[in-house]
Amino acid sequence: MQAIISARGLSISKTYKDALTRRLAKLEPLFPAITEVKVVLTKEKHRRTAALTLMAKQHTFRSEETAGDLEMAVDMAVDALGRQVREMKDRVKNRKARSAPRRAPGPARAGATETPDIVVRRMPLKPMPLADAVDELRGSRDEFLVFANAKTDAVSVLYRRRDGGFGLIEPVA
Repeated sequence: MQAIISARGLSISKTYKDALTRRLAKLEPLFPAITEVKVVLTKEKHRRTAALTLMAKQHTFRSEETAGDLEMAVDMAVDALGRQVREMKDRVKNRKARSAPRRAPGPARAGATETPDIVVRRMPLKPMPLADAVDELRGSRDEFLVFANAKTDAVSVLYRRRDGGFGLIEPVA
């Protein structure tokens, strides 16, 4: 990991640069793909700002913190970078868990009666042509639409498919 440290409005010693580099090296076990860290330390009237940019192979993290003391600003910025890296790793881990194949629920235990929470939503049954039902489902966030097909006078279900298309369920006599 390469650390580029620059200062605006103040001078920093070699020992401070080394200590800062060691502090930033503690982020490496969290995210081994770190290639470069840029640090800009700024001094203004009564405040000190630490702006850190952490670059990895596919990600860039940025943190800028301001405090009355330079050490505190650096500590808060490094903590924010650590938090960002941990959150990104959690997002990647959870995304992989979500894409894992789902198993069907197992059989109910003997003697246990399960009553799932059922939300009832009552709607009037509208007679409409299939094209109008498709338009209505496109305009809503629902996954399906129950309607009376104007052409067949039968209750039909139009549903949104995973590939983005629509499916139609019609009763057979």
